[in-house]
Amino acid sequence: MGFVPPAGVSWSRVGAETSGEGRWAVAEERRYRLPLVLGDLSLRRLRPGDAADVLAYRGDPAVARGQYWEPYTAEGVRVLLIDQGHVRPGMYGVPLILGAEYEGRVVGDFDLTVSSPEHAQGEVGFNFNRGYTGRGLATRGLAAVLGFGFVQLGLHRITAATFTDNERSWRLLERVGMRREGHFVHDGFVRGRWVDVFGYGMLADEWSSRHGGLAAAVRS
Repeated sequence: MGFVPPAGVSWSRVGAETSGEGRWAVAEERRYRLPLVLGDLSLRRLRPGDAADVLAYRGDPAVARGQYWEPYTAEGVRVLLIDQGHVRPGMYGVPLILGAEYEGRVVGDFDLTVSSPEHAQGEVGFNFNRGYTGRGLATRGLAAVLGFGFVQLGLHRITAATFTDNERSWRLLERVGMRREGHFVHDGFVRGRWVDVFGYGMLADEWSSRHGGLAAAVRS
């Protein structure tokens, strides 16, 4: 039997009449609450006015080294922000990017993608301005974004992946309680080299056990 959406979550399958599989999307403008306010840190939808802040870290070669993509240009950021304006929470296969606003500027972002609606699976990723690391912002933000996926989008399991040599990244995943589930050897060819990847995962009940104090901040 396929995945049955939890109460309050409605999915539709687009194109199923021709392919038998189709594409899932949120069927309605359903209940969800953003921004997520965590004291001095807010997680919110990105806006065109955030371009300079986003370019400051997505255009940083040191940040891009931990990703499959090359450093963003100003035009690349502009297109990204326009595209995000068309994304609704829970859309299948389309990352929802939430900016981390701190002291009046966006200092990083978290992307959450519904990867398999039928099985209530999602994926999370993150990027952060190097000038704002070491303050616990990424840890707090990632825990809340996972909660948004579990509580508001009704996901059962959320995964993440990081290059094995990106210690700062995999230590962040472990700090929020994500479990290392695999080591993928030569998972991709990036900037002239083969890269190994660690895969991580977390279940909804594991998040609730570890981060139950965030439930009020992330519920709809």
